[in-house]
Amino acid sequence: MKKSLLFGAAALMAFAANAQSLTKVWEHSMADHTSGETRSIAALGDYAVVPNKTTGMVELWDETGKVKEYDVNTWVAGQELGDFTLGTAVSTDEAGNIIVNLGFPGVGSGRNFAAIQADGEMFYIPCEFPNDAIIPEGAGRMDYLGDKTAGDITSNAFIITCPNTVTQAVVYNIFEKEQDRSYSYVVKIGDEENTEAWNTESSAMPLAALETDATQAPKFIARNRSLGGLRISADGKESLQKATFSGEATIDFSKSTTTNFTAWTVGSKSYVALTQPDDGARTHSWEVFDLQTAQSLARWTMPVGEAVNYMVGFASSVNEDGTANIFQFNPGIRLAMYKFDPTAGVEGAIADDVNAPVKYYNLQGVEIANPENGLFIKKQGAKATKVVL
Repeated sequence: MKKSLLFGAAALMAFAANAQSLTKVWEHSMADHTSGETRSIAALGDYAVVPNKTTGMVELWDETGKVKEYDVNTWVAGQELGDFTLGTAVSTDEAGNIIVNLGFPGVGSGRNFAAIQADGEMFYIPCEFPNDAIIPEGAGRMDYLGDKTAGDITSNAFIITCPNTVTQAVVYNIFEKEQDRSYSYVVKIGDEENTEAWNTESSAMPLAALETDATQAPKFIARNRSLGGLRISADGKESLQKATFSGEATIDFSKSTTTNFTAWTVGSKSYVALTQPDDGARTHSWEVFDLQTAQSLARWTMPVGEAVNYMVGFASSVNEDGTANIFQFNPGIRLAMYKFDPTAGVEGAIADDVNAPVKYYNLQGVEIANPENGLFIKKQGAKATKVVL
């Protein structure tokens, strides 16, 4: 008897990735940017945005290297904001403004922000937790911002943070450069208890243009390592439930030792790039997945012998031709940009699959000549499925 099962993403990674769709464009050494200086990065077109907590600078990098710096600490000192300094989290909105957190480490880093406009002008955004948010003072550092914050921070946008060891994502509505508490709220990240440190991160993923009405909630994704799956909201304000796809497939990263990821949308299609399970060895590869089907589309493999810091960061931006720039930051090692083309190698793929030879593999990826009595991976062309024989 043969029974076909949907091939989940965890196994699909080894076979369905299309190497031609992911190309490294440039890479720079980041030996002096450890996880103490930088814990997340952002994207601004062809630029990677890198905060440096030690220098107090927000840096812009491209293929030539570091091309610009914004001195946040000097600006903060001139505003007489107390002991605040640049944190380690950064985001960009759809209008090209840069948002950073202040007061890291500590709970204050999740409710005090500064924005940098394209002309270099900065402004301070103090926020208060929504009334129903329960954030203990010992909750830890709230230094994760959305990879892409929906809207324009100078008029109407959202800042999303996830506190350490807390089961809630905090969503602040920013209207005319200030928090509008009436439309700020919290979203529960699933029903399970979340007790592991450094296991939550939120990323705003605008699926449509943000309307002018401040009551509109952004649809966004939250990643929770201990809960073992991406969480996505239906309308922004509902509890974030585990994202399931056709046939109940999921993108599983429960054994991953990092928390960072990035998501983006092109037309009606959404994608996510994130590290894959490594059983705690911190030798991650990372993949690009189709967020509608959980199919793996491309993969970057860690060089042999190179370990990765658990704070490896990702960011992304979309180009006019539908390709995406994916920026990867490995603390103390590299900052690199990759080009992802979702259409590369697609033409003729279906016809090739029909005529391609069939091969079988065990769950460890070893080819089996005559499979029987067990669970195997059937691969034909670019299509792979799990089958019980």
